[in-house]
Amino acid sequence: MLRFFLLFMLLSFSACTDFEKNKINNLLEQRNASISQKDITAYTSLLSQTYLENAGLKAIQSMQHIFVTFEKIEMTSRDRIIQITDKNHAICEQTYVLNVFADDEWRKMVKREQLKFVREDKIWKISSGL
Repeated sequence: MLRFFLLFMLLSFSACTDFEKNKINNLLEQRNASISQKDITAYTSLLSQTYLENAGLKAIQSMQHIFVTFEKIEMTSRDRIIQITDKNHAICEQTYVLNVFADDEWRKMVKREQLKFVREDKIWKISSGL
């Protein structure tokens, strides 16, 4: 009986973790879309309040510069590994591909990044790494 209870608890935790990973995955897809659409408001909404009050402002300024510099932007990401570290914190490592168009030419940048997340009011937000 104890084995069944432990197995049930393990499966329940795993299902909750997968649900939270899906939420973070969706947040990262929203980030890709906000960059591809050059939507600074949508991009800003994905950042935690604490991050916005500190290093996040620099990330927003940098993104605004990218939006103005390039005529078109396409962002995708792949090889994503999401780890839930506790009920309010998570980490993601992923590779992003940023295609930008300027001066009649497409340029491509591929980088590996690590982002951290915090849950604010039950919603996952980016808290560092940009």
